Amino acid sequence: MGAENGLSTGENIGRPRGHSRDSVDPLLAGIDAEGREAIIAESRHRTLRNAQVLFRTGETAEYLFVVRKGRVQFSRLLHTGQEVLMGILGVGGVLGLACLTVPCAYIGTAKALDRGEVLMWPRKVIQRLVRSYPQLSANTLHIALAYVAEFAERHEKLVSATAEQRLARALTRLGVRIGSRSDSGVDVLIKNDQLASLADVSPFTASRVLKRWEREGIVSKGRGSVRIVVPEKLMLE
Repeated sequence: MGAENGLSTGENIGRPRGHSRDSVDPLLAGIDAEGREAIIAESRHRTLRNAQVLFRTGETAEYLFVVRKGRVQFSRLLHTGQEVLMGILGVGGVLGLACLTVPCAYIGTAKALDRGEVLMWPRKVIQRLVRSYPQLSANTLHIALAYVAEFAERHEKLVSATAEQRLARALTRLGVRIGSRSDSGVDVLIKNDQLASLADVSPFTASRVLKRWEREGIVSKGRGSVRIVVPEKLMLE
């Protein structure tokens, strides 16, 4: 879920360790410095603890969130009790776009995966700001459309791609969104069951494919993490 919807080369995957980009860039792109300062001044800062829930499916959408630090997962709980991951967002990820419309419910549950920080705007405040800053309105629409495109692509891959291809796509997308580059690859903090859910495959299949990729030198597995060693080969899957 986010603005990154495609890749061209392995160089696009991950951010160098220690590199920090402006966390509000996706939301405030194209807005001048004065406008950015005015919009940020109307936000609230919130520190997140590990496993803290920002909002739950069905609750009235009262806040728009931007991730400043850490990772936040977005999921839905099925009637069977199974939790399906819709996405994992890192720095710059935007959540709660439902608050931009008439009183509406959140369509999923957002939960912090580690200690982090978010900026948040109350519904009435962000609705006033999008009226005052047309570019902000355009940016939120762009983000929403990027989410729709991502879900459409995921559905398409479910019916047209192999399990290996879906896993490769999910892992590559995570590398772009939350990966950290180092000399030996791109480190992605992700558990097998999370990756399996994002790729719409079983945990057994995810484990089997990751082991094969590890034997082939494409990835290296750690506890709760995957290092993408050769991004180019992963994108050819």
